[in-house]
Amino acid sequence: MTLRLGYSDKESAYFLTGNGAAIPERPGVAIEMVQTAAASCDVAPEFARYPGGRLVALATDNTIDAVVLLSFSPERLAMGAYPMKGDSADPDFQIATLSYAFYVRSDSNIAWDGKAMTGLARPIGANLGWSIVQDLMKMNLPVEPAKDTQNNFNKLLLGRIDAVAMHTTIGDAYLEEHALGTKVKLLHPPITSKPYYLVFSHTWHDQHAALAECLWQSIATQRQTVLPALLARYGDTIN
Repeated sequence: MTLRLGYSDKESAYFLTGNGAAIPERPGVAIEMVQTAAASCDVAPEFARYPGGRLVALATDNTIDAVVLLSFSPERLAMGAYPMKGDSADPDFQIATLSYAFYVRSDSNIAWDGKAMTGLARPIGANLGWSIVQDLMKMNLPVEPAKDTQNNFNKLLLGRIDAVAMHTTIGDAYLEEHALGTKVKLLHPPITSKPYYLVFSHTWHDQHAALAECLWQSIATQRQTVLPALLARYGDTIN
């Protein structure tokens, strides 16, 4: 049984590697989880990458059978089948929750309540090209993009910026690797936080409901058992 899968042509730290149509030899944690699920359910996966805005349309018209790493919204139920619990997707069957959050110096008085930031005197750092840059600009917060994670945290420690907006998987790993836990703190709540799923077109799901359940269950099991090891293996892909 062949399963045609589409996923974003933009990198998503740890979970999708590389940009563009090419599929790297090390494709990312999310793709490896789907590959493992496919093998355990006797499905032959065929991956292709597309601009994010096209993925929903391609699944709707059955050009692809599933989308990897898609968040839930009620509107998307018209496009695809999620693992459901009541009126929403069941987070037990997610691939992962992806969150952005603010990191500040440990002695900082900056506060964030989920809507507004207080105490900010200098810009917020973020990695160049990441979607969070545009999100912060829409919130009318001053942003100073930098080339990579190391550059942003160095600027934070030197007092050139007052905060860093970062994927928590990357930020937490960077602080641990560089023993910065006493110098930098994470602000709560996250800026954004959403579970992401493997989502099937209705046509494929209707024809292969048992296989869909098998794939979702494998992903849930992997998240509980091997996700930390997978994330560690991709640590060298984060700059």
